[in-house]
Amino acid sequence: MRVPTENDWGDYRTDLDTKYAHDLFAGRTNEEMQTYFRRNPIEKTGELRWMPPVPFRYYVLGFRDFVMARDFEFLSGSDAASCFLGLVLEKLENQPSDIIPVLPELLPALEYVAENQAQFDADRNIYGDFREKLARIRTLSASYGAS
Repeated sequence: MRVPTENDWGDYRTDLDTKYAHDLFAGRTNEEMQTYFRRNPIEKTGELRWMPPVPFRYYVLGFRDFVMARDFEFLSGSDAASCFLGLVLEKLENQPSDIIPVLPELLPALEYVAENQAQFDADRNIYGDFREKLARIRTLSASYGAS
């Protein structure tokens, strides 16, 4: 995939959250964004949430790469893993057309994260059971014919 163009961002200025995401991400490669993801995965997940479909699809793959690299700041591995699963689930529930095209590229990472929750130091009492989230993702993706 290519870095999203200004046209891919559409009329981002009409929404403050989308404009903020544009100002941080637009024109940057996924490689360049790794440092930003590392600094605050919770905040960056929020910014991904507000992107138009094309930029979202591009940058969610970069977020996947960040999670899979497991090069986290102190204690942020659990947040990054939880945010990754949660974002995909949220998009499938609320804006499936945004994520379905890249879901096949995300599923192996989602499966890895869900099956290795302890490696991300994500306590089930705090973050819930990642395997249950993955099951919901699989169910939703199957209902859209994306699995």
